[in-house]
Order: sequence, then structure tokens, then C-alpha cells
Amino acid sequence: MAKGIVLVIIVAALGVVGCTKREPQHAVRGQEQDTLPPQPTGALVGKGDSQINAAASKLRPWVVLWQHAIPGFLPDSLYLMGTAPAFRGGHVQPLKNVYPPPAVNASAFLVFSARPPDGAYNLIFDRYQCIAEDGEELEIGGDPDSGPLLLDLRRGVSNQFETCGTPCGFDWGVWLSPTEFALGGWQDVGGTGPWKEGRLAIYSLTDSTSTTYLTRPIPPGTFAKYRATWEAWVASRYRALKPAKSHS
Repeated sequence: MAKGIVLVIIVAALGVVGCTKREPQHAVRGQEQDTLPPQPTGALVGKGDSQINAAASKLRPWVVLWQHAIPGFLPDSLYLMGTAPAFRGGHVQPLKNVYPPPAVNASAFLVFSARPPDGAYNLIFDRYQCIAEDGEELEIGGDPDSGPLLLDLRRGVSNQFETCGTPCGFDWGVWLSPTEFALGGWQDVGGTGPWKEGRLAIYSLTDSTSTTYLTRPIPPGTFAKYRATWEAWVASRYRALKPAKSHS
């Protein structure tokens, strides 16, 4: 974890809504030595996936985060899990209901967001995250649930197009073109843990589909290296955006 960053739990005395520290489920002592779980059932990407190859340069920051947990990790180390319909069955509502966000989520909406070049949308990686300053300390937390938002700024519509609970989370994203974005995160292997795997999905607005990729499974102790690096990335991004936030 970067120097000066301390993640703490805000106690209930601070109010009903707080930036509560969110932690992925951890294994009990001894579980980390359990038998290696099976590799993802999809095909290893290798050099032949045109979608990943085209996106590789913009995926570089996400790849670097995972290299701290998986040395030598590259986009062609991913497993292709398939393509499925997207944006259907999500929670669609007027933009004004969620944006601008409540004060407790305002910094997180800024840090955990990305816009395409034309500014037509705003992708919020996880609406349930929050970031708050406590003196020199930075608190990063959120609800146990995790859910990204696609904000259509021109039509005035919000779509929470994915939702998951404690077995998974969304924490990184980037626009690949005006109509395509990537959303990164993690999930428990088999939905139960304790091993984790990185997850990357590429969403297309043109045909309303998502293509999902997974990393190989990693034990909880190794996943903690990813989390520490991700927390340092969040702090760096927060501080870089803070001047713009304070004058908005």
C-alpha cells in the first residue's frame, strides 16, 4: 500500500451513510494451501484475439495493476469466456435520480469514472464506492454490493447494467472508442472463493453485447498484492483529480 494511505472503517456514529471499508471475502487460515482450482474453461487468448490486440494500449494501466499479482501478465494471458447480450435487464432510470451523486459518493464518482472522446456518456465503474479524506488519511470503501452505471448524458438516462454482491467487484474502466468500453474487476473462482480471478469485459453499444475475459486463478495472499496496488492507484488518481474537483 502506498505510504500515507490508510484504509479505515467509519463507525456507525458518523451516520447511516458512510464510507465503510469494503473487503473481499478472505479464506480462513490454511485454505490458501488448498488444491489449485481449475483454470478458466475458455480458450487462452494468445496472439489471435483481434479485440484484445486492438485494445491492448488502452488496457495497459489495468494490465500493470494485475502484474503486481501475476508477474509477466499480459493481455494475451487472458482466457476468452464468450460474448453475451448486454444492457438488457439493467436498472434504467432518469439521470437526475443518480447524478449528481450524494456527497458521500461525489469523489468516487469522479475517480471511478471514464468518458468517451465525444463526452456523450459517463461510465461509473462502481456506484457503491466512496472516497473520503480524514486529515492526511484517505478512506476508500463502499457497500458490499458493486454495480457500474452507464450515464447517457444526452438522453438523460442512467443504466445500472450489472450488479454483484460480495463474490465479485468492479473497479476499473476505460473507453476504447465512442461506442465501446472495457470494465475491469475481480470475482471469486466458482462464485465461492477463496481463490480469485481478474475479470475484464468489453462492452459494445453498437450491438449491445459484452465479451468477457478472465485471468488465471490466484490465492488470497496474491490477490492482496493486486488490492494494495489498486488502492495506491486510487489514491494517486484522487490526488490528481482533486484540484478539478475542488473548483467544480
